[in-house]
Amino acid sequence: MAGAQNDRTGLVRRALRNRAVRGIVAGFAGITLGEWVLGTTVAVHAYDAGGALAVGLIGFRFAPAALAGLWTARLADHAQRHRVLGLTAAGRAVTTAVAAAALALHLPFVTVVALVWLDAAIGSGYRPAQAALLPSLVRTPGELTAATALISNVKSTGQLVGALIGGVLVAGLPIALPVAAAALLYLVGMTLTAGIRHTRPFVTAIGGLRGLPAGVQALRADRAARLIAGYACLRSLMRGLWLALAVVASLRLLSLGRSGFGLLMAAAAVGALAAIVATGRLVGNRRLTDWFAFGLILCGLPIAAIGVMPSAAPALALIVVWGLGMALADVGAQTLLNRIVPGSSIGPVTGVVENSKLLLEGLGSLIAPLLLVAFGIRGALLVAGGTLPALVLIGRRRLARVDDHGAARHNLLQLLQQVSFFTPLALDGLEGVAARLHVERADAGTEILRQGEVDERRWYLVDAGELVVEVDGFLVGELRRGSQFGERSLLRGVPRSATVRAVTDVRLYALDQADFVAAVAGVEVLGAQAGAADRADRLDPETALARVPLMSSLAPAARSRLVGRSRILTVEAGTPIVSSGERDDTYQVLLSGRARVLVDNELRQELLPGDAFGEIAVLHQVPRTATVVAREESTVLVIAGDDVRGALRERGDGHIAALFG
Repeated sequence: MAGAQNDRTGLVRRALRNRAVRGIVAGFAGITLGEWVLGTTVAVHAYDAGGALAVGLIGFRFAPAALAGLWTARLADHAQRHRVLGLTAAGRAVTTAVAAAALALHLPFVTVVALVWLDAAIGSGYRPAQAALLPSLVRTPGELTAATALISNVKSTGQLVGALIGGVLVAGLPIALPVAAAALLYLVGMTLTAGIRHTRPFVTAIGGLRGLPAGVQALRADRAARLIAGYACLRSLMRGLWLALAVVASLRLLSLGRSGFGLLMAAAAVGALAAIVATGRLVGNRRLTDWFAFGLILCGLPIAAIGVMPSAAPALALIVVWGLGMALADVGAQTLLNRIVPGSSIGPVTGVVENSKLLLEGLGSLIAPLLLVAFGIRGALLVAGGTLPALVLIGRRRLARVDDHGAARHNLLQLLQQVSFFTPLALDGLEGVAARLHVERADAGTEILRQGEVDERRWYLVDAGELVVEVDGFLVGELRRGSQFGERSLLRGVPRSATVRAVTDVRLYALDQADFVAAVAGVEVLGAQAGAADRADRLDPETALARVPLMSSLAPAARSRLVGRSRILTVEAGTPIVSSGERDDTYQVLLSGRARVLVDNELRQELLPGDAFGEIAVLHQVPRTATVVAREESTVLVIAGDDVRGALRERGDGHIAALFG
């Protein structure tokens, strides 16, 4: 577990060294803060302006956002997605600034409601465009998963901090000023993403209205999927109810004052952050419906408990539990859908479910005022909080059968966890990868990949058997259970740099490029043009060694020893790093920059950080077969051939070790 945590930390650090990723993450932080400052402050003010119904109308903004998302999701197809992010943030800033002016001028509150709805509708296009842009900004699949995890964590943290800021501001300032602060935060988010560019267009395969029929059809055909989707929507209905009831409860029942709603929302975000740790321990769990049901029950019982014992301190503690339950139920729903829905249908089904959840959340905010009129604040909390747990208990037997409906994935998830660039994925993301994998078998002697071939850019994970890696007919690597290959072409769209051949009968898991990005970044991708990021920052030497086929099977301690005995070379642009025909007994890994591989003065391939060269000269002790020239200033990890051969010899018997006894 400690090793996995170190891998996760290292991937996150490398992702943050990417300037474009930093811009995406920081910009999204500004957007999230602005959204929650706006929602918190306007919701509190709404109660003073029009009572519970006005609060419900503010919460209903999720419904217009869902409807607008049917169109704005198509903006992810736009070739200039970075501009979509900037224009979306600018549109939200302008709309929110107008809302601040309307409040300052004491215009009818319905004007403010309309502007808040418009803000939510404009914002519906941000996340799809962000998710579609991200793959073109990173250099490796590991960076993509790390960046996606960072964005998820920024969302949870931003909600907590934004709610706190909003609660503090609305308690001590005229309402127009906190709303203006939200507009300023939107502008900050726009500025932070202004310098982002991308190098190749990705397009979504299914989005907006085009994806709805396929998703609806898939749900119609699968009773278990309908059940999980139904409970996921009920969870969102519960969230909408509470967001509206919380304003009234904080003011009338808990005596928390105007900052109370912000405190309650911050407590919920604390619970959501705690769920990150909890869900990380559920990877491979065979009985996920138990946890899903537990999360759903926690979505309701704490709310009912507040109606029974209305006191500030217990209420805050109960809302932490509520936030935990909401997050557990959310992750549980998506994870179970990933388990039971075929990989080709996951994208459309997820789109239908997410839009339905937004609609139900908005509907919940409108139902809340009716409950208040019918039952009063305590009765409304009891009815709202008790309904979902009761429905879970009624459907418990049907839920239990869902686990049997899904394929057992325990061993597969354990295998996926060994892949370094999947380490940052949360439970639902890891299950999403597993859902999209398909099994391939090959007999001994079969070429899985062929050097120089342009294929479907498929990535492979070895489940059983042995394979060898060959470059120009020379043996340069071995692959066994847990090894992965094909990563280089996954994001770059370049020809295969090596031949991979089965030595024994093998069983492989395969993942297409589109499915990889769909699982990790949340979008369906048709393809990408060749190309790479404009600039690559320096990789950590040990991380770089762990990614190359020749060294990936070594123990971490052995790789550390190699790094300790190596040296780092800085090479100016245009300078040969190695030359064809020379005898140079060193193995080299590019840590930063770019380089070109030339054979007979013809370009064979382009190297980016993490790519290695020199295997043939070191393993077979022959002259260099190619010239490698730095295309820009680069740093290279240089390891002596004796050290490489010694490490491979210590690894044990194998095809490579047999080359030098």
